[in-house]
Amino acid sequence: MKNTCKYLNLPITMFAKSLRIISLLVVCFVCFSNAQGQPKKRFKGKPIEVGLTAGASNYMGELTPFIAFNETKPMGGIICRFNYSDFITLRGNALFGQIAGDDKNYTDVAERYKRNLNFKSNIIEFSGTLEWNLMGFEETQRYNPGSPFLFIGLGVFKFNPMTQFNYIPAIHTTAAYGDIAKHDGQWIELQTLSTEGQETTQYNDRKRYSLTQVTIPLGVGYKKQFDDVWAWGVELGFRKTFTDYLDDISTTYVSPDITGPSNTGLSAALADRTVELDNSNLRNDYGSTERLGAARGNDANRDWYLFFNFTLTRKITGGKQTCFQF
Repeated sequence: MKNTCKYLNLPITMFAKSLRIISLLVVCFVCFSNAQGQPKKRFKGKPIEVGLTAGASNYMGELTPFIAFNETKPMGGIICRFNYSDFITLRGNALFGQIAGDDKNYTDVAERYKRNLNFKSNIIEFSGTLEWNLMGFEETQRYNPGSPFLFIGLGVFKFNPMTQFNYIPAIHTTAAYGDIAKHDGQWIELQTLSTEGQETTQYNDRKRYSLTQVTIPLGVGYKKQFDDVWAWGVELGFRKTFTDYLDDISTTYVSPDITGPSNTGLSAALADRTVELDNSNLRNDYGSTERLGAARGNDANRDWYLFFNFTLTRKITGGKQTCFQF
């Protein structure tokens, strides 16, 4: 029997196509509504971010019992984040900073001021850290746009403590010092001078410290999205080291007769700098008579350095919002 309703005579293929179009429009409308009314997102791939960091660096050791703010130096670097989940972020760092310390900062502590030692060093660090996002972090402004986090990791760093030599004719003119006047005003690398008798015959148990060391970064921070692509952050990170020689100071004074001759007098001049402030106990050749065997540092504690820095990162892949696919 012939159907009088032409609409019922539509081919099945046209009906199916129309149904698909209607269904697609409905699904797209639902996706749009969810994006506007419900903040939760669907990610396609894991988000990866890269960015820059900059801030300040400092250190804690023999020359700064805690932190000497007037010795704060700049730092900077590049970072890369892989957001494994809302609560776990893996991060790589390539950082550069400077640290310094000076006994002259402690005029109210007579013994420390009299020691008269100082140093500066560049720090180059490569590290990996794990960030624990305490409130969850979803890299979007629509849901959990910011979170405090704790971090811990493992890295290696390179340092090289140096000090500036000041030639004083009234002290450094004896033959034992040799021709060190030519170094006046220069920044001298200290590790090679064995200022505490490292690897000399008398102190063979004191090994020369390596300028490349392992570090454990740990700290706290906060990060927040500008939008779905850019994020900023701020953090305070301490670096636990396994050396007491960031500042070239750790154990005791040794006789300049041990280090002086093998280092053309520079080691003797830079190991004991008390004579630059008071030469009343100056020996006939070089050095002070009252410091031999006395504590120069405290080898029971290891040195630390720290970074306080801001970060700016951009998402380069992953984290895209997607709708259903047919």
